Amino acid sequence: MNMEEAQVLAGLKRRKTILEYLTSYGFITPALIILGVFAIFPTIFVFYLSLFDWSMIGGKTFIGLQNYINLLIKPPYSADFWHAALVTLEYVALQVPITMALSLFLATLLMKPIRFRSFFRLGIFVAYVTPLVATSIVWEWIFHPDYGILNSLLKLLHLPTSPWLIGFPSALFAIVIYTTWHDLGYSTILFMAGLTAVSKELQEAAQIDGANSWGVFWHVTWPLLSPTTFYIFIISLIGAFRMFTPVLVLTQGGPYNSTTTIGYMLYREAFQYWKSGFASAIAVVLFGIIFTITLIQFRVTGRRVFYSEGSEGE
Repeated sequence: MNMEEAQVLAGLKRRKTILEYLTSYGFITPALIILGVFAIFPTIFVFYLSLFDWSMIGGKTFIGLQNYINLLIKPPYSADFWHAALVTLEYVALQVPITMALSLFLATLLMKPIRFRSFFRLGIFVAYVTPLVATSIVWEWIFHPDYGILNSLLKLLHLPTSPWLIGFPSALFAIVIYTTWHDLGYSTILFMAGLTAVSKELQEAAQIDGANSWGVFWHVTWPLLSPTTFYIFIISLIGAFRMFTPVLVLTQGGPYNSTTTIGYMLYREAFQYWKSGFASAIAVVLFGIIFTITLIQFRVTGRRVFYSEGSEGE
């Protein structure tokens, strides 16, 4: 092969590589456009709005970082924000562990050969795909202190009743109960998917070595389930910090702001008080909180994730 033929072949190979790259980028271009229009641009625009004093009507006044100073340092705005942050942390600390524990228990139970297993699986998941507003309205009736079915059941069992949505601190517990019920199906399905990947041979080997059911779960099933658990924990944490709709429908932040989360405070500032710039600052800070906590989880918890191939998560 002479020099000219080698150059021609190299040029053809280069053009083929370029064509493959262009084809690949052509396939992902629609997704990138949608991501840019509906995710990246709004994120940048929200940060831009947070630097202004704007009520959605009239002109914008540039105030720099004043919205962030008011939100984090200057009373009374900072007092409202830190109270909402504390309520949000309380909600996350209650809802995420309870949901994960119950969903793992149900997933383990529904993996066993019980009767009507498919029906129970469908019944658990239906709650997750039902619209939040619709189910919140139903649960508002369930939590009613006078004629709600929950207090009626407690009376039937001769147990003390609760004011639920109109009491403190029962209102936050009521929202935890509702959101746990709503999110349980999704986490259960994910845990069931993870359990199907657990090696049966390892479980049987542990049983042969004398391990009981709890020992098999703790020393074999649980470590192999850690990637699924880690994923569910991350998405549950993000979803809990962003929780808004149940508060809007069930309590409107009350009583006495005991259920005012950061998400609901953002909505109130933007669409009740018409402080778009201030609300944008809340959104940016909330994004920063979620991003920081998620990053810490990846750096700390992610290193303990065990993969069946024998490698650990970085």
